[in-house]
Amino acid sequence: MAVITPCCCMQRSPPLALVVALLCGLCPALAVDRPQVRVSGRQLLVDGKPFHMKGVNWNPVRRGGKHPEDLDFRGFVETDAEIMALAGVNAVRTYEPVTDTEVLDVLWKKGIFVLNTVYVNAADPIDTVVERMTAVMDHPAVLMWVVGNEWNYNGFYKKLQLEVARTLLKDTARKVRSVDSTRP
Repeated sequence: MAVITPCCCMQRSPPLALVVALLCGLCPALAVDRPQVRVSGRQLLVDGKPFHMKGVNWNPVRRGGKHPEDLDFRGFVETDAEIMALAGVNAVRTYEPVTDTEVLDVLWKKGIFVLNTVYVNAADPIDTVVERMTAVMDHPAVLMWVVGNEWNYNGFYKKLQLEVARTLLKDTARKVRSVDSTRP
């Protein structure tokens, strides 16, 4: 998806300037554009083409560990991404936010998009989604934002009544859309 074209970095001292530009992330020709994601009817489109998700929920916690205390995206991403790619997985949904761009880089290189959960627990103020989203909003691996996990059964982990949970869901979704209206 990234297109490398000659630019000012390569015209000066091609090998050295390119290495410096790569290491510093300064070369505009090497920038990776975010895919355009939208929904048309019941079809998810990525860069205008239908996208068929082959995904899994990804919650990397060591054996015997406890969620969310022992959640370790960084520690598991290399191995898990390799296994998922070999299995044909092209999308993962998380139970907690991934805000580490290095984790997203590994998934992106393996062709795996992320449905990034940014709000799951009513104990958190709605505005926490802003920081969680802006940390990774420009990363091409982020396919969409997720609010809640079985919120209609667990009341956002605070046993909220269904109508209260539904209102929280709508308010949080509005906040998400106000931060990023370019993704579902």
